[in-house]
Amino acid sequence: MSKFETIIDFGSKNLRLEIYNEKLKSVYSSVQKINGLDNLNKEKSLNRLIRNAEKYLSTHIDNVITLYDSPGFHSLDISIKKNFDQPTEIEMVYNNLIEEANFIISENNYKDKIIHLKVNNIIADEEKKIDIINKKLKIKSLILEIKFICINKNLYNIFKKNNLNILNLYCSTYVKTFFYKKRFKNKNNLAFLDIGFNKSCGIILNKNKCEFFNTIPIGGNAVTKDISNVLKLDFDYSEQLKVYLNKNENSSNLNDNIANNTNLFKEISVKNISLELLKKIIEARIEELIELSIDTKNFNQHSDFFEKPYLIFIGGGSKLLSNSYNLNKKKTFLEIFFLNEDDSMICESGLNYFKSAESLHTQTKKKPKKYGIFETFFNLFSK
Repeated sequence: MSKFETIIDFGSKNLRLEIYNEKLKSVYSSVQKINGLDNLNKEKSLNRLIRNAEKYLSTHIDNVITLYDSPGFHSLDISIKKNFDQPTEIEMVYNNLIEEANFIISENNYKDKIIHLKVNNIIADEEKKIDIINKKLKIKSLILEIKFICINKNLYNIFKKNNLNILNLYCSTYVKTFFYKKRFKNKNNLAFLDIGFNKSCGIILNKNKCEFFNTIPIGGNAVTKDISNVLKLDFDYSEQLKVYLNKNENSSNLNDNIANNTNLFKEISVKNISLELLKKIIEARIEELIELSIDTKNFNQHSDFFEKPYLIFIGGGSKLLSNSYNLNKKKTFLEIFFLNEDDSMICESGLNYFKSAESLHTQTKKKPKKYGIFETFFNLFSK
């Protein structure tokens, strides 16, 4: 299967797969819903996803690039410096210094596996900031300020034991922001909030720098739980109500549409449910997700360094939001966007990152071993 590149986005509720040919053109794509959170359902869902793809392409799938998100991701920052006895070409020492920083993080954080490595600042001769490496530039000292995004090795190693050869495991939120930021190239400060089913991840980009990374174990599922608990409604009904509400820009439209969907929404009239209260419940949880996922106090305190950022909602949870919500956090941001991403965009972002120069710092250096089909892939979900 070497002539193909296979991307799998392993979500909490859905599995996405896209396969690209040698010309990087999509030749097959599929989405498989995970019916339940237990190990068996996840195994069955992935098995169907892979088997259907293999049947369509008449070939075996072994090597895959996997996108994954978890509250287990976290970031570490390091500043590393090297002095030289005589002027030295920066190209000769730049990658070596990155490898040294990589080694330091790996040796001193034995529980972590480095997933992403982002060089935020390159400083030559104590004070000269460099944006692009000039091969001919000679320097006497070099400082690199690097952000590492890591995951607990227990999670990573479990992925490695599967039947599919994981070429690289990436944080899906990070690779998506790396891909989507091109759409906002005229805007310097971008705050991405990726709302998933049971996690949210916030990333702040200042120009080409990753200034902030954070994940929390709270996602769109918490909104449904709030509606269910506060309004004393069935959980599945609360989910339907949440989805339907967010397809309408205002309460009056919702009332009109509910009248035409009496079977689904008859409880609203029977229980006298306040649509305004429903919106307030959702707004309160969104405010909390922003506050916990993105350190707004940090960039507010550094107003001399940061301009107000643009907030961009991504992820499945973002599809349930609109500008009709009256968020207090709006004043913290210059503008709020809701990026309408689809399954192909998510997988394409993984391929784009895999082919990028940045990914070379953490790509697997040796060819992975082959394992039996689906032998232990789903041990991930046994803990």
